[in-house]
Amino acid sequence: MNDFFLKLSSRLSNASKIVFMGIGEEKLADDGVGPYIISELLPHANENVLFINAGIDPMSRVEDVVSFVPSHLVLIDTCTLTGPPGTVAILARENISDYVPISTHTIPVHIVIDLIMEKQPDLNVFMIGIVPESLEGFKELKQYGEGDISLEEFSENIDLPFFQINLTKTIQNVADQLILMIKKLMGE
Repeated sequence: MNDFFLKLSSRLSNASKIVFMGIGEEKLADDGVGPYIISELLPHANENVLFINAGIDPMSRVEDVVSFVPSHLVLIDTCTLTGPPGTVAILARENISDYVPISTHTIPVHIVIDLIMEKQPDLNVFMIGIVPESLEGFKELKQYGEGDISLEEFSENIDLPFFQINLTKTIQNVADQLILMIKKLMGE
């Protein structure tokens, strides 16, 4: 992961404002890794860094990205790279459609990126792609932050996942490392 941190740091070295957008279905095990990472980073947002949980509908968040006027958009999602579960890679914008399955998204991610790029042609876009271990759904769903977060708080913050995200141990470990990396980059 040290090599990955250096690559990520290099990709963001000239960033003035960054949007991190987590994409995925929180009810399908590791497909919720993007929303999980974003939900853990929400308290760290500031005037230069925005965290968006787009869930399965990144199209609905296009205006949020555009109105923030970022220099960089970093998508976080599962991907179909060759490699064992937990493999993490930076996917260039032009390669995203080759490695991101459409099945859990309402509109393919590369089309959403194209729409954003029409409005912000100089935007630097790439994806942190994570190879999942499991995409199975859960039979028992629990509310995210059950007992700690009120329904009013959910309605006021669209970036909170509604359901508890149940990542496999492998992907949980990778996600937690990525969260620490992003926090470290924000401090630099």
